[in-house]
Amino acid sequence: MDILLLSLERSLSLTFRMGSVMFVSLFGIEMLMQMGMMKYLKPIGAPVARVAGLPAEAAVSFLTAVGSMIAAHAMSAQFRDDGKLSDRQVILSGVLNTVPFHFREILTYQLPVALPLLGPALFGVYVSAFALAGVLKLALVVAWGRLGPSPGRFSDQAFENKVCDPGDVDCLNRSAWRLAQDAWRARKKMFIRMMTLMAAVTFAVQILMNTGALGWFETLIGPMTSLLGLPAAVVGPLAAYALSPTAGIAYMSNLLGGQGVTPYQAIFALMAGGLIMIPVTRLRRTLPRYISIFGFKNGSAICGLTMSLSMLSRVLVMAGVWLFFPR
Repeated sequence: MDILLLSLERSLSLTFRMGSVMFVSLFGIEMLMQMGMMKYLKPIGAPVARVAGLPAEAAVSFLTAVGSMIAAHAMSAQFRDDGKLSDRQVILSGVLNTVPFHFREILTYQLPVALPLLGPALFGVYVSAFALAGVLKLALVVAWGRLGPSPGRFSDQAFENKVCDPGDVDCLNRSAWRLAQDAWRARKKMFIRMMTLMAAVTFAVQILMNTGALGWFETLIGPMTSLLGLPAAVVGPLAAYALSPTAGIAYMSNLLGGQGVTPYQAIFALMAGGLIMIPVTRLRRTLPRYISIFGFKNGSAICGLTMSLSMLSRVLVMAGVWLFFPR
């Protein structure tokens, strides 16, 4: 009973936090679309979709991802429901929507947090994994997109403003309250469906975690450090990193300052920690969110692809560190 109550409490907390962001992002972007703001961003997003052989709708959601990845995913899912994107295209669009996050994360999080803790040299190596993941995702979308059937003529209609009933005399001069009402009517069914699915999947994951079914992740840390030739001192930072990258980096910074580990051991361990952290975070937060937005099949595919490419980027950076970073 305690496990059920704990799982329910944490599920409600996570669902409320993620749902609040979803609500603001989804309806905020919908209002901007209702106002016709997307058409002004066409010169930026259109070339990306053209190169990848995707419809204009994919470009619109990609531009939205610059401000909110959740809203961009919801938009892609809506385009799929409207028949404007196929299953293959919505998967590619979902992967493409995650690309801006990697470069935005470097500016908004890594620079103020990781740079002071790791120093310029280690920081450069650390953020290269984030940038490389974005490049790999973009390359996958372009390669896979161009292999598929052509979407036909690139239509500008996706960038035009959404209008209400053309017969409504107030259609072109809507108040902010009217815009909010129209946005709610346009997205309320999707929002309710997303929240219901996310709450159910999050609760299932919390049950697995609290019953110890996912405890095998913890057993990976010790053998991994031994296999990679890392000292036992990095086990603590890696365990912290798997739960919170900020805590793990701060812990590792303290070891560096006390000369408990070398710079090579620190950056190599942090890359290895990413290989543990990524599956954990994807299972706890990303997978429930993606399934709630895209459905089980497409959501799982997008989550699996983005997770694999993020892990591949860290493996490649680890190989570079092992070959070229001074010991």
